[in-house]
Amino acid sequence: MIVSILLLIAGVGVLLALRGPGGHPPGPAAGSPPPSVLLIGIDTFRADHLGPPGPGEPSRTPHLDELARDGIRFEQCLSTAPWTLPSFASIFTGLRPYRHGAVGGERDYLSERHTTLAEHLARAGYATAGYVGINYLTAQFGMDQGYVSPPPRGTDLTGLDQAGGVTRLSGEFFAEHRGAPSFVFTHYYDPHAPYAPPAPWHRKYYLGNECRPGEPLTARILAAGGVRGENANRGMYDWLAGVTDPRFPPAQYAAEVNYADDHVGRLIARLKELGLYEQMLIVVVADHGEHLGEHGFFYTHYLPYQETIHVPLLVKLPGNAGAGRVVAAPVSTLDLLPTVLEITGIAVPDTLDGRSLAGLLLGNAKAPPRDLLAEQGSDPDDFCKTLVAWPWKLMLWREGGVERTALFDLATDPGETRDAAAEHPEEAARLTARLRATYDPSSPLGRGAPGRRANVGKSDIRLLESLGYVHKPPASAGGEG
Repeated sequence: MIVSILLLIAGVGVLLALRGPGGHPPGPAAGSPPPSVLLIGIDTFRADHLGPPGPGEPSRTPHLDELARDGIRFEQCLSTAPWTLPSFASIFTGLRPYRHGAVGGERDYLSERHTTLAEHLARAGYATAGYVGINYLTAQFGMDQGYVSPPPRGTDLTGLDQAGGVTRLSGEFFAEHRGAPSFVFTHYYDPHAPYAPPAPWHRKYYLGNECRPGEPLTARILAAGGVRGENANRGMYDWLAGVTDPRFPPAQYAAEVNYADDHVGRLIARLKELGLYEQMLIVVVADHGEHLGEHGFFYTHYLPYQETIHVPLLVKLPGNAGAGRVVAAPVSTLDLLPTVLEITGIAVPDTLDGRSLAGLLLGNAKAPPRDLLAEQGSDPDDFCKTLVAWPWKLMLWREGGVERTALFDLATDPGETRDAAAEHPEEAARLTARLRATYDPSSPLGRGAPGRRANVGKSDIRLLESLGYVHKPPASAGGEG
């Protein structure tokens, strides 16, 4: 049975038909302009930091909460990787990391053979731009494909506390192009370590003395064993020098999230001033989350446990259709590209790994069961892959050529603290077989996919290393932390 809902877009009379099974794809009505699109990517943003941290407590993300009230929030969105490059490459292409090939190490450049979201929109007549806070998302790594309007000459938004420039340029672009459909990728890097929010956010959630007498926090981190020496020795934890209070970094992380939220609010306010907000398609997503001590990892995002791959996803439709809806069905960040294409009336390629969420946005369709995968690693003998078939999650490691697996029940053990494989051997075997069926175990990192090494200078390597990314010389294939 076809279920159709017609949305009247105020001011321009655009009709969007969001279909159920068997219906027509949503898109602008004939003769009506497609909606402008804003994709906000917030780096290192854990799903559990969206909204209030507990009952009766003030929200850390009031502006994102307001956006969610105007749109649709997905409770269980999983990323494809626990670090920036492969995750955003998947968001941009709708392909899993082992297919797009930008997995790190010797393969950290997104091939031009792939078609990105920005390229799809540019070919459809959109003005396109991207303002990003980390060089992994720049032309240096092939991640600027499809931006018709590059940032102004001399503009460098990469590094700490660049949110102001990202917000300003994003708003200016929409103002300049408000007579035609536009697309902007706005990327806030701030929640990434080192957690150094500017005033007045600096101590918003921490009032103690982080350097009180006691054991250095870095000693505890190294003793936990979750950090490789190559990361720790390259300045990854220099920002914690003298810190002894373990409450300090998580509080600063929360403040960084609140700071990024403030800039989202500023950008949304600008769009409302321009009279663009109501008619726009706005998507907010994170590339990955963060380890805050779980599983022996601190202030990094190394392995695809839930704290690093369960991310926020908000979608505000034109006309605020479906406002306030919450979707519980598990979805993937892979789904963003086909969703945006369908809503803007652009043909969705049948070669994608992602699925359009258009049918879920207004409850016109139910989500069929599906496997959600995440990957980490660029060395064929050192990687981790996961498969989630809700509520089960299988993790498969290969370390030094030796494989091991673990099975978790996310419904009863969301923190992944207890391996249930011994209790459910048939489930573990079934999911292991399904995971192996998605890739070649003898070539697990997509060697057949297009990809190459990015041209990275010494200063770039030093920056990436200080942020916890191990960028080895071209002679070897390293993993990213």
